[in-house]
Amino acid sequence: MNEFLDRMSAILETPVTAETRFRELTDWSSLKAFGILVTLENDYRRPMTLDEFQKLNVISELAQAVGLL
Repeated sequence: MNEFLDRMSAILETPVTAETRFRELTDWSSLKAFGILVTLENDYRRPMTLDEFQKLNVISELAQAVGLL
């Protein structure tokens, strides 16, 4: 999980925890969303549709989607 948090922190350019509501971050953008989607698919072998992704708001939900929780 720590590695996942580190990757998400790098994409979001701010330290995150499992409880971080990533869509509420001040500098949230579509580029960061794309970065998360690419990371989930390439690094965790978890392709995700935009509809699936839009339902997630918290880092722990992303981790659960890739099977870390």
